[in-house]
Amino acid sequence: MDINSFSWIFVPTMIFGEAIIRKITDLKSDKTHYPWKDLAINFSIGLGDRIVTNLFWTGIMFFAMKMVAEHAQFAAIDMNNWWAWPLAILLSDFAFYWYHRAGHEVRLFWAVHNVHHSSTFYNFSTSVRLSWLEGLLRWPFWVILPLAGFSAEVTMVAYMVVRLYQVLLHNEYITKLGFLEYILSTPSHHRVHHGRNEQYLDKNYGGITILWDRMFGTFAEEEEKVEYGLVKQLESHNLLWINTHEFVKIAKDVKGSTKFQHALSYIFGKPGWAPAAASRDDKLPNGTAPQTAC
Repeated sequence: MDINSFSWIFVPTMIFGEAIIRKITDLKSDKTHYPWKDLAINFSIGLGDRIVTNLFWTGIMFFAMKMVAEHAQFAAIDMNNWWAWPLAILLSDFAFYWYHRAGHEVRLFWAVHNVHHSSTFYNFSTSVRLSWLEGLLRWPFWVILPLAGFSAEVTMVAYMVVRLYQVLLHNEYITKLGFLEYILSTPSHHRVHHGRNEQYLDKNYGGITILWDRMFGTFAEEEEKVEYGLVKQLESHNLLWINTHEFVKIAKDVKGSTKFQHALSYIFGKPGWAPAAASRDDKLPNGTAPQTAC
């Protein structure tokens, strides 16, 4: 079984296994806390992402990695070396950190990534709430693997390992993991990342390890209770609007621009960017201006 096939079994098992356990728990306590409607939306968005990814984005990413491996590598890495797979996964995690950070600091990338943050709940199903357009912007960050000497096949596996690990982070059951909190990206760290609390905005981008966040100054400890979602909540259950609303707002901002550099800044600047002369009343950190953010 390849890792992509495994993901089709692993991820739904985690999502629906959690839902069933919560249902049993809720029945015993006469409570109905589990957000079933949100699960349905998350799973629908996630299914759309997997279909589009399998049809388009995976092929594009693999082709790009193949071209780089064949034409830009200095030397191929022998995967029989004990350090080869750990290095591949570490580089993949490094690529993910910068892709993830771009998703919060560049508005075009935020237009894609905000889909993942638009739920006000936090559970395993949140992990698959991914934009249908994400694969279009993602692949260039993983070019470092074939450049370093890894094949396209190894690059894709290392990429999937980092992505699958993060399914486990989307839960509120695990509090702190002792000394592992200093090394790994943990559920506690990732809860912070999903927080709309001011001190949690744009923090903890790590995939498997939290070392990059500690190294590059984007780390925050989980302290006060996390409030999930966007700074300005989307309040929509329309799957198409959830995936496209920020692109619509970017288009409106660009159309209303009076200078070419302003138009570029609306696309490639930080989320919430506006000309200095514009009113800043509704311009908050992390993409909240045109909408949305976390």
